[in-house]
Amino acid sequence: MTSTEAAAATHDSAYRCAPWTQAQGVDPIGSTPRFDTLVLVEWPLPWPSDVSDIPELAKASMAPGVRVMLVVPRHDEGAEGLSRVVHHRRVEASYFVGTDHQVPHAEVAALVADLAADPLNDRHRPSTVGVAPPEVLVCGHGKRDACCGRWGTLLHVELTARLERARVWRCSHTGGHRFAPTAITLPDGRAWAYADADVLSDIVHRLVEPAELHAHDRGSSALDPWAQVLERAVLAQRGWAWLDQRDVTVRTVVSDDGARADVTMSWPGGTASGQVTITRTLPVLVCGQPPDRATKTSPEYSLSRFEIH
Repeated sequence: MTSTEAAAATHDSAYRCAPWTQAQGVDPIGSTPRFDTLVLVEWPLPWPSDVSDIPELAKASMAPGVRVMLVVPRHDEGAEGLSRVVHHRRVEASYFVGTDHQVPHAEVAALVADLAADPLNDRHRPSTVGVAPPEVLVCGHGKRDACCGRWGTLLHVELTARLERARVWRCSHTGGHRFAPTAITLPDGRAWAYADADVLSDIVHRLVEPAELHAHDRGSSALDPWAQVLERAVLAQRGWAWLDQRDVTVRTVVSDDGARADVTMSWPGGTASGQVTITRTLPVLVCGQPPDRATKTSPEYSLSRFEIH
């Protein structure tokens, strides 16, 4: 048997990572990557499996607190010969300020490096063209994961045709491909799991209460995984208005065995506290391979105690 035949023989559609994970009833909370600066870079397909594999973007993609993501070029009218770079920086607990830049493609790497190194200096550059609108990033990174490549790409097409109040991008890896289709909404900086066009439309237009999105909410990019669990409970109780809360202080104390954490969250006029536990640890499937072939695992979190005042 050739290596190609062997690979085909071991690929089992029953072990697609996202459907398998959803079938196990895995709660996605606590899986949002932490970042305070997000740089979106229009970059033609095909993409490598990791942004850091692109030499021009490697250094910026490894800057602390900075996430560099590729997006499929939109080819908007009036942008011929230019590439867009969108710089988002956190200014409040659940709010990013976004700035659109346009430069010739040959100047993209230098601009991205400058924005990653000096994220506060983003709005007064020759490249600045305006304030970024609300955005939805849908992972369609097929080189990284087959589920994202298939269902994420289809979702991007459908969502682009439906949403008018947000700019929709097909983006590179958001993290958590086992929860595909995955998406990130801005300016709130939350990540979403098992997404579809109805769910994301409801989120963007706030047509349902956050408590109804429990199974899709991966958490806030402002917080560590433990705190994401507590914060989702606060969001469910206080509603969308919670995302307008500016000053939030979080304290997370992890137990010595790493199995639980006590989390306290404070803001002007209120506090919340709780204990978060790891309920189980599951394999992160390589698409098409059975669980015993997995090389990574991921914890599932739950909120075992919750109080809010």
